[in-house]
Amino acid sequence: MSGDFKRLFEPGQIGKMQVKNRIVMPPMGTGYHDKGGYVSQRLIDYLEARAKGGVGLIIVEVTAPSLECNASNFQLTLGDDSYISGFKELAEIVHQYGAKIAVQLQHSSWELRNGERAQVGPSAVTVPARVMGVTGTPPHELTLDEISQRVQWFAAAAGRAKEAGLDGVEVHGAHQYLVASFLSPSTNQRTDKYGGTVDNRARFMIEILQAIREVVGPDYPVWPRLNGQEFGFEDGLTIEETRQTVPMFVEAGADAIHVSGYGAYSFAIRAPICDMPGFLVPIAAEVKKVSSVPVIAVGRLDAELGEQVLEQGKADFISIGRRLMADPELPNKAADGKLDEIIPCINCMDCIERPVTEGRGTACAVNAAMGREREYHIQPADKVKKVVVIGGGPAGMEAARVAALRGHQVMLYEKAPELGGQLIVAALPPYKEEIALLTAYMSDQLTRAGVDSRLNVEATPDAIIGDKPDALVIAVGGTPIIPEMPGVDNPNVVTAQDVLAGREVGQNVVIIGGGMVGCETGHFLAEKGKHVTIVEMLKRMANDMSPMVRRRLLDGLRAKEVVMITGASCEEIAENSVTVTAEEKKTEIPADSIILAVGYQPNNALYQALEGKVPEVYCIGDAAKPQRIREAINDGYRAGLSM
Repeated sequence: MSGDFKRLFEPGQIGKMQVKNRIVMPPMGTGYHDKGGYVSQRLIDYLEARAKGGVGLIIVEVTAPSLECNASNFQLTLGDDSYISGFKELAEIVHQYGAKIAVQLQHSSWELRNGERAQVGPSAVTVPARVMGVTGTPPHELTLDEISQRVQWFAAAAGRAKEAGLDGVEVHGAHQYLVASFLSPSTNQRTDKYGGTVDNRARFMIEILQAIREVVGPDYPVWPRLNGQEFGFEDGLTIEETRQTVPMFVEAGADAIHVSGYGAYSFAIRAPICDMPGFLVPIAAEVKKVSSVPVIAVGRLDAELGEQVLEQGKADFISIGRRLMADPELPNKAADGKLDEIIPCINCMDCIERPVTEGRGTACAVNAAMGREREYHIQPADKVKKVVVIGGGPAGMEAARVAALRGHQVMLYEKAPELGGQLIVAALPPYKEEIALLTAYMSDQLTRAGVDSRLNVEATPDAIIGDKPDALVIAVGGTPIIPEMPGVDNPNVVTAQDVLAGREVGQNVVIIGGGMVGCETGHFLAEKGKHVTIVEMLKRMANDMSPMVRRRLLDGLRAKEVVMITGASCEEIAENSVTVTAEEKKTEIPADSIILAVGYQPNNALYQALEGKVPEVYCIGDAAKPQRIREAINDGYRAGLSM
């Protein structure tokens, strides 16, 4: 144990449950379940890695208390007794590492009603920026009998959790789901005993806690997760209201209070992901003032900030979520004082966006092994090989790291004076600063793994063949696409990559291409006081970005008064202007500088020159197919495993 983390690694207690340290892994949806909402081997492997990594308490992700409210099959469930055995196996494995495991019971607000998927809520109202009415029609307003039935769903599922050997149950009353919608005045507009006053809006949660307590008995840990406060929309829940309800929940049987929050649009917290570390801590601190049971704080916390929160008495336990996705060994590394060996979370949102946008289970941009723990296990190679990696970007660095950890002799060539490749410029736009931490981490890992990194060296086919490698990895990155149009060769035309790398541009800037790169470059320049116009041929700006990050970026562009033109094509670049056609109308836009951001293309010339001349040749990352950090690191990891 490190003396720097005395509070973080001291034992704690929730009800009768003894927890070995104060680190909680909060529930985070993964989509790793088997069909029908059963616990899968993939989920077990994923949570086993976090238990082995030293976390004190794991709260299993959103689990439907009834088969009827697992309408989308996008989540686990404890809807009948057939699900108990899977949770029992999971609990037994987690317990082997001294960790405790609870389950979060969550009603998403979606149900199967008359064979159709439909939304239910406290009131038949639609609320902007809330899930209620997201389909464009108001949800079904639950009747008194229906409310009572759903209370019993929670109680029955909690009984199954106890039978499965889980150590506790959390009731999801946060974010934008059914129980939270009863607590919030924005979505609860009832006039009966479940609406109006704070006491009435808390009644649904109170009845759930009481019903669970009747089933599981007085000694089984049960607690709610709450929005301490809602942000960014009218009639949101206030911290003053939460301070009133917390003692009620404790009286109803709560053994702890897990304090989260919900925010709309591009506020500092968005549905419910924090940008700023510790943003929700003051809310947890307010809850702690009125709570006689332990308080769990959350919100982009790490070991160092978590220790401060505990020392200052603002909470009793610290939830660390996405950082545990990035590095399941975070607790062990922190306890051993190895903070610089923790894989940094870059706050990219891939983990929370991917289950929604791709439907294949979540993934981590910086940890290729997440959700693939069994398949992506690093083991010593059967035969040590001489491996040459060309390119020190994320794909090349990851391939070199994994290959070296397997025992191969690895040499990496990078033509630039530093490692990082596109990570270096990717860290420059607003909100992307944490990518620099990833670059530093990956570079340090190469040194620790014994990789021979040679900078300022541009490898040629003859030199590579002269090295006589057993395996060769080509990871030289992609090249910017230069569109064919009159004036594209003018001296005032540059690429987005050049601009982010430091190329000076004029005051009036036109960016051709409104995808992620174009929009981020526009925001970067607008922050510097430039007048920016972005021209995109599609009808939707930043169409290649996931919803949360896109919304934040576009709000930032609007705040900086960046002009965004969609459904437009660039016809010609002149010395001081760009001619654009949109809606069959030509417009000449003044421009001192024109920036090209229309994408990248593979740079596979070196691969083609060497294919067949080295026993094993891999072409990975943007050199093979321009994508994003997640795909590049995954390519590198797989290449390192394959040799």
